[in-house]
Amino acid sequence: MTIGEYFKCPLCGKNFAIKMQMDNTYTLYDWPIHVSCPGCGNEMDLFFNAKGLQPKELKSEEAEKSITFGYSAVLPLTKQLYFNELTRAGRIAASTPFLNFSAFFGRFDVSGPLGHWVSMLMVTLIPYRHYLLQFLPIISHKPCNVKAYSAQLAALCEAHSHDGLKDENECLDSFVDLHKATYMNLAIATYQATEMKRSIDLLQDYTEKADVRQIESLMERVNTVMDKEYWLWKEAFPIVADIVNEIQVLFPSMSFATQGNFNIPSGQELYTMTVGYKKLDGWYARCYEALVHGLPFLVGLNNAARNGSADVFMVNGLKDTRNLEDFASLNSAGRIVVIRQDAALNTIFAPVMNNHIRNAIQHQGDQFQAMTQLVEYHYDTTDNTKHDDFRLIDVGFMVFMQLMHLLEAILLFSSCEKRLRTV
Repeated sequence: MTIGEYFKCPLCGKNFAIKMQMDNTYTLYDWPIHVSCPGCGNEMDLFFNAKGLQPKELKSEEAEKSITFGYSAVLPLTKQLYFNELTRAGRIAASTPFLNFSAFFGRFDVSGPLGHWVSMLMVTLIPYRHYLLQFLPIISHKPCNVKAYSAQLAALCEAHSHDGLKDENECLDSFVDLHKATYMNLAIATYQATEMKRSIDLLQDYTEKADVRQIESLMERVNTVMDKEYWLWKEAFPIVADIVNEIQVLFPSMSFATQGNFNIPSGQELYTMTVGYKKLDGWYARCYEALVHGLPFLVGLNNAARNGSADVFMVNGLKDTRNLEDFASLNSAGRIVVIRQDAALNTIFAPVMNNHIRNAIQHQGDQFQAMTQLVEYHYDTTDNTKHDDFRLIDVGFMVFMQLMHLLEAILLFSSCEKRLRTV
């Protein structure tokens, strides 16, 4: 079932029509709609809920001809349903997002893996997506006010009291448990079966089963090469909380995971209308920085688990990386060069840590083409002809995978810290 909604760009007056895919999720919260006007470049944020299209100030009567696009809160769009100027008759004849997407993927069962995953997230994650952001100011206050944290926990969990938290460590463990629950909800079965997840599992197994003296040695080395408190509290926790707070805007991009397609770029000409490129680029840049600043811990952990010591780099060609200090002294690009030469780390991090994208965002060299949804990343400030191009939906998928790896980094780090507290 679809319904039509209509609005105008407030700057240039261009008419738009949306063919909205309706299902049983549209009443649960405000579904995000982001439109980059091809007429003037105006970026418009709208949303749809049980009351219809909002804000009402942008709504208009149906025009004879309108720039028409399909919309689904969870499905990507094909070219047939993206920014075509159609008459009323053409809009009526146009396929629905559901049928169009089903036809695009042939035998892929849209109502199967993707439908089950989204239905689960509607129950297990969406109602609680604000929790990390709401807890962060309290848990990050030093010293943590245990009573205030417990009161917030009781309020959010709709409990009259929560007397089980006795000290700051228990509050932190509770906060980390929220990250673990978020991660488990997002780690779909197709991701569980990937080589990158098996590499992460090996590291997790090491943090839990290695002799505590080995963990102590690892963390002592990490302490000498990175500011782990700044990384955790100022970078990792905040960006994870911000993305999870708006996780619904990534749903169309996340659909690649249900196909078992973890390639970047995906190689599929698909579109998303839930988020704009500026938000995704902002998230990408922050995730990149959090990941690259956390690499001394992750690389040290990988070395310890696979090679017996945080300082042992058993990769050919790394003559200048003799120990963890050498690695930590490298700039961001240098660190990525190193991890690309390690099979396990390359599989996990290299696809979502593109230095060209990061440089372009940093120097405001990212440009968006509304009609194609290509984001051009002009990474060389001396030569504007050099750029890497990615579809907006692929940028969204990269952000999703960055989120997964940051959650993994937080859980691995917290596992090591908790082991040391039990000594």
